[in-house]
Amino acid sequence: IVEPEIDENITILYEDECFIAVNKTGNLPVHPSGRYFHHTLTAMLEDRCGRKVYPVHRIDRETSGVILLAFDGKSAGEFSEALSKGSKEYLALVHGNFPDEALIVDLPLGRDNQSAVSKRRKAWPGGTQSAQTRFQKVLVAGGISLVRCFPETGRLHQIRAHLLAAGYPIVGDKLYGRDESAFLTFIRYGLTAELAKHLVLPRQALHAAALVFLHPHTQDEMVIRAPLPKMFADFIRSRKASG
Repeated sequence: IVEPEIDENITILYEDECFIAVNKTGNLPVHPSGRYFHHTLTAMLEDRCGRKVYPVHRIDRETSGVILLAFDGKSAGEFSEALSKGSKEYLALVHGNFPDEALIVDLPLGRDNQSAVSKRRKAWPGGTQSAQTRFQKVLVAGGISLVRCFPETGRLHQIRAHLLAAGYPIVGDKLYGRDESAFLTFIRYGLTAELAKHLVLPRQALHAAALVFLHPHTQDEMVIRAPLPKMFADFIRSRKASG
């Protein structure tokens, strides 16, 4: 089977004998799923490091930024526990002019039974998993806002579903964007020129910017940051220029 192309330009942000922190690109699955088997972050790192790696937490294929991987299963559990007590910050480009004051979305998540896509989740009062995210505007350029996102809980697709529920869907998001038919079109035909134009950006503009946690073995405070992706910076610049 021919696997889809991936963006292999990962950079190592930090490494010690227990774990490695990587700045993942925005077109790279973490572990094997669907049509991806060898074209994954874990396979690339195992190849580079010459040892097995265990993802400590989840991050979507199209989301870029900081991800931690441990070098053994026991450490993976310890780092996962440490992260659950720490904090995460994401950056997102969203449609619309975001409000100046901080926005807190406190809506549970559950399956979206109205959706044609089985894995799509919905943020609504009847959801089964409690979830809370705090958002803070950074800037607005040409009807697009750059927003800092602080998830208080770590639910699957939480930030994406919460931003959609708040009325500010992420630019380039095929599943939680302005129109979910984009996802069905993508699955059927791939990224056509028409779809790319509709999405504005080729991938969802969500970036894991920072993780703060206590190292479970040394108790040192770890602050690991991934710089703003070039795609975000270029896009903001182009919106400002055209605005």
